Amino acid sequence: MNYSVVFERMPDNYGAYVPDLPGCISAGDTWKEVQEMIREAIAFHVEGLVEDGEPLPTPKLSISDAMAYHIANLSEIEESSLELETTFGMVEVEVGLPVPAEVS
Repeated sequence: MNYSVVFERMPDNYGAYVPDLPGCISAGDTWKEVQEMIREAIAFHVEGLVEDGEPLPTPKLSISDAMAYHIANLSEIEESSLELETTFGMVEVEVGLPVPAEVS
């Protein structure tokens, strides 16, 4: 699955979030680390939904949709955050479906 991700350069680190997965966020000290951490966060988030019997969220937003989403939500953040460098990208995550338990 490919999810659009918003990456932000913060004053002391990097942050990332996935608009298609509300609450799926991560941070890292370096660009490389935040990319690894958001990939893990997506996999963990989706795995938790599947284990809880929730529907598997299908990626819907393109990169341009993610940009529009981010811009629309800028009014909700602090003014100092408006000057932060923001990058948009796709992250591919392999999602395994749970194996049914054997009944004895």
